[in-house]
Amino acid sequence: MAYTYKQAMRKIYRNWIIGISIVVPSSLSSIVSVLKMFYFSLDGVDPLSHALAQPIKRLVELIYQHTRYLEYFWVYSPLPSPKVLLSSQNAYFFTGYVVIFVGIAFIASAKALSARLTTINKQIEDEMIKASVTGNRIRRQQEIQDSIPINKPDFVAQFHTLYLAPVIAGVIIAALTKFTGLT
Repeated sequence: MAYTYKQAMRKIYRNWIIGISIVVPSSLSSIVSVLKMFYFSLDGVDPLSHALAQPIKRLVELIYQHTRYLEYFWVYSPLPSPKVLLSSQNAYFFTGYVVIFVGIAFIASAKALSARLTTINKQIEDEMIKASVTGNRIRRQQEIQDSIPINKPDFVAQFHTLYLAPVIAGVIIAALTKFTGLT
């Protein structure tokens, strides 16, 4: 099954809108969750770790004060705990984190289909130029676009975004939490 040119354009716009509407809120929620985790989980019993935690806590507090328009996220974003891995807050955080990559897959799909349409547009222009040079009947661009089937993008092509990127980002986050002493 293939798309028509107009269907492909609608699919591009739809994937962009869906992707951005997924990525932006889930990213904000994940960032706020990590900041809340640093603020509430960073505190040591010995004076040295307490002294090291204070600048980070002040930075999070400063970010909170300057992002009052994100109050919804500050109130409702989960507070993950690296010490209790099987908690509901960690499950909510992980779900929001994975949803980011689903949105990124939608955006990547839109980009791939857009690149495919750009190539097709170049071929259409080349065909119109050749027809005008040889004196053949020049078809309108709309006629040519309607006659070209556009293959549907394969979701498997975006699969690496859904499994590889979260794993790499998770390893980086785990290293940061280990480095900062949250675990």
